[in-house]
Amino acid sequence: MNINEFSFLNPSPDFREMSILRAVTKNPAISQQRLSQISGVVPSMINRYLNDFESKGYIKKIGENRRNMKYILTETGKFRLQFLTISYLREIAKLYSQSREIFGKVLDKLLLEEYKKPLLYGAGIIGSILFDILRTEGIEPIGYVDDSETKQGNMFHGLHVYCPEEAKNLQYDVVIVSSFRHADNIVKNATQAGLKNIMIFAISETGEVELQNVKEL
Repeated sequence: MNINEFSFLNPSPDFREMSILRAVTKNPAISQQRLSQISGVVPSMINRYLNDFESKGYIKKIGENRRNMKYILTETGKFRLQFLTISYLREIAKLYSQSREIFGKVLDKLLLEEYKKPLLYGAGIIGSILFDILRTEGIEPIGYVDDSETKQGNMFHGLHVYCPEEAKNLQYDVVIVSSFRHADNIVKNATQAGLKNIMIFAISETGEVELQNVKEL
């Protein structure tokens, strides 16, 4: 996980600690520059974290200099990583539960209309959250659509990312615009590409997320 991908949630010191320990476990020879990218900590701070881990007995440093340095987790370090991971998953579960409540009306509409093959237009954070929530309700998205050429042709959550022109030939029953900021542009592009039954998110007065058909707006 790259913390720089998220702008709304501020990483805690525990999250940064977990990120560094996990990265070291996967690659003992990882560079401090890479640790900086993964944890969102400036490079000058990484050495402080590593020194602190060493003083607490979480890691052992092996090597004469940074070029051949390796970081080995001790049993104490492994226990610390387990504790941090469990705490992290507990909070993520709470966050997911709150997300499910926010998207409750979206799911109700999809289930009521018996949509079972949605296309998610927008392979980003909202599309990622929606993918997880839909699958827990037995709704399997058949793929993603995205206007970014760098994403088209790649896989996202195990699903193919299509360009709009390709997506119109798929066997889908609804297109869900999984974006708030770029919804207007996406609707325009989806309509021009010939996609049908397009739905977008709307925020109700109570702060809940609803689905509205573009034709009804």
